[in-house]
Amino acid sequence: MSRVLIIDDNYDMLSMLTMILERQGKHEVIACSNGQEGLDAAFKAPPDVALVDVMMPGMSGYDVVKRLRADPRTERIGVIILTARGQAVDREAALAAGADDHMTKPANVEELLKRIDALLNRDKVKAANVMTLPVLSVKGGVGVTTLVINLANVLQQIAPTVLLDLAPTIGQCAFGLGMRPEKHWGHYLENRNTPVASLVQKHPTGLQALFAPPLPGQYGWPNVDAVTAIFTQLAAAARFIVVDMPPLLDPTAQAVLSQAQRILLVSGDDALAIQVTRATLQALQEWKERLLVIRNAVAPGPRPPAEAIQKALRVPLAADIAYDPAQVAVAAKGLPLAAVQPKTPLVLGVKRIAQLLLAR
Repeated sequence: MSRVLIIDDNYDMLSMLTMILERQGKHEVIACSNGQEGLDAAFKAPPDVALVDVMMPGMSGYDVVKRLRADPRTERIGVIILTARGQAVDREAALAAGADDHMTKPANVEELLKRIDALLNRDKVKAANVMTLPVLSVKGGVGVTTLVINLANVLQQIAPTVLLDLAPTIGQCAFGLGMRPEKHWGHYLENRNTPVASLVQKHPTGLQALFAPPLPGQYGWPNVDAVTAIFTQLAAAARFIVVDMPPLLDPTAQAVLSQAQRILLVSGDDALAIQVTRATLQALQEWKERLLVIRNAVAPGPRPPAEAIQKALRVPLAADIAYDPAQVAVAAKGLPLAAVQPKTPLVLGVKRIAQLLLAR
């Protein structure tokens, strides 16, 4: 059920619109009689669509829309200006303020419902085009976080990207990006009315990130409903969601894998890493068509031939990434290697992965 906010100082109009929308049976309506009341309601529980009158005492509808667009909690909601003023200049003013649409009162009911549905479906279509990319290994120490940070940076140069750190204990993505996780998904678990967009932090490179809580166990672990809601809200802001997955295959992790377009399984070179990767491949048979297996070197020295690894795993390697000493040099600076040295072995390997993802 979608949430529709109506802001209009005309009581009859407010009552009529509320009745029309509630009769549909698929809209929850929040009715407010002035701009400030409407803003307070929107910031407390962001609606999916807002219908805003223009001529109101104290604050005009244009000012209301500007305030909605300026706040990260409501900047992406659908907004329709409803006004008795129907000249071309009025439509231009509505769009300039940030509204998605403009309708003249008295509005045709069927047309109004169509336009509301169009705004709701717009977000569904956008979400359907989002590529969710979990990166995982059940064995630690194979460089998953490094790959996540650099892959997210490479994809960010193509389209808006969000890095999501789903570590159940202490996330490492914030450290790898030289940032403090002042906001994180734990705040959403604490209060499910918190807009996920308000918890996303922006790195100087432009990459957006939703970090894990800094203290292990303080907020618990997202259940399936919570993690699904987080992805739904992130999808409104990104073309790619790159996920630093936990070393788990519990129901929450499986919910992420189920909605992924591609799953990147990372393996090391040593015998234990190969054994764990083989076992993980068996556990992920349900999603085998989406799997890309990556061998990643995290230490210098001789490595088994790629052919031997493929034979042991019984699957081809989508990418074979060499050890890159440049990564060690930038790790403490809080910068993705892809942002500062785009032609090093690690970054070239990550770019090959990105090409495979885009060619799907």
